[in-house]
Amino acid sequence: MANAPFSHEYTFPCHGTTTVKVLYTNSAASVEEWITNAEASLDSSARKIVGLDVEYDKLSGTYFNPKKAAVIQLCVGTDVLVYHICHADERSESLVEFLHGFRYIFAGFCTTEDCKVLSRSNLYVHNLKDIQEIWRDPDKKKKLQGLKDVAGAIIDPIYFEMKDGFGRAEHRMWANPPPLPPKHLEYAARDAYATYEVYRRLDLFERVFFSLFKHPEKKRGRDW
Repeated sequence: MANAPFSHEYTFPCHGTTTVKVLYTNSAASVEEWITNAEASLDSSARKIVGLDVEYDKLSGTYFNPKKAAVIQLCVGTDVLVYHICHADERSESLVEFLHGFRYIFAGFCTTEDCKVLSRSNLYVHNLKDIQEIWRDPDKKKKLQGLKDVAGAIIDPIYFEMKDGFGRAEHRMWANPPPLPPKHLEYAARDAYATYEVYRRLDLFERVFFSLFKHPEKKRGRDW
């Protein structure tokens, strides 16, 4: 028996006055509508970046019972999709096509496991950038840094605390029957937004530095 479709909208704060608008759903039709709106926004943007994150149905898997995707988060700007895929009403072909193409840059964090988990749902991301392989906070001594370390350094120090109070017990709940608790929805939304915004800023910094190197500005006096 198919799961009954649902769609709920929320707004969560991120940092300062920035808030994200969240669509939480298990409906393939709602996913298609969100993707259509996201593509309209991306088409008008010079840099076509999508934040991507995945939550799993279990903390660890085995050969005979591997981890699978419980929740998939996508972010474009301040619009976030939280797709409860393990309770989906039907398969979303729009999501398959959206992830599979090369039109957009998908930005994730520590993406190796995410790719394996997504492949078990026959979802493949071909143009995926792993932030962990691009940048790390030079002021942090530990070699392996999480999203909170990078986001705290690049976006706002409040992100250093973005994982606080969310431990193993909470991570065991992603595959629970819907609805997810507000705490989980806020966590999922903030993860997706932080991933998107970190990569967007890194991309901007890289292009600025390259532009200055290639076309250095002539020195000039102050205009005051």
